[in-house]
Amino acid sequence: MNDEIELKPLTDEDMGVFSRWLDKEYIYKWFCPDAHEQREDWLKEINGRNDEYSFMKHFIVYHENKKIGFCLYFDCYYLQEYTWETYGITPDVNFAYEIGYLIGEEEYLNKGIGKIIVKKLEEKISEIGGKEIFADPGPDNLASIKTLLSNDFIKIKEGAYGKKL
Repeated sequence: MNDEIELKPLTDEDMGVFSRWLDKEYIYKWFCPDAHEQREDWLKEINGRNDEYSFMKHFIVYHENKKIGFCLYFDCYYLQEYTWETYGITPDVNFAYEIGYLIGEEEYLNKGIGKIIVKKLEEKISEIGGKEIFADPGPDNLASIKTLLSNDFIKIKEGAYGKKL
C-alpha cells in the first residue's frame, strides 16, 4: 500500500474536495473544534498558501490517482507563539515542523493510510533538513494518537506529540 499512496501539492482545483472533506462530521470535529470560524480559517490558509501562508506546504493524498485525503507541514519557526504554547519550544528556522493530516474518503479509514501519510511527511521534512516533528491531535482523537504512536512519536503533554528525526 505504501507505494500506492502519493502526496501531491494542493492546487486550486482541489479546493472543492478539501472544503467537502472539512464538512464531514468525523473531520469537522477535529479540524474545526471551535466551529465555523475555524473552518473559514482553514479555507483562508489554503487560499493564502502562495502568499501569507507560503511557509506551509499543503498536499492532497492520492491512492491510485484518486484523491483520498489531505496533509500539511509547516516550519514552526513562523508560528513561534503557537509553538511555545503547544510544545514548549522556541524553534530556529528549519528545525521543527508541525504536521496535520486527514483521510477524506470513508472507505480509506482504518486501513493504515494515516501511518503512511505521516511516514511520507517525515521523509519530506527530513529531506529539507528538519530535526523534529510535532502534531497536536485532540486528546479524544484516538485514531490520530494511535497513528502518531505507531510512527514512534512520544507524548509531550496532553494533545501534543513529537519525534526527533
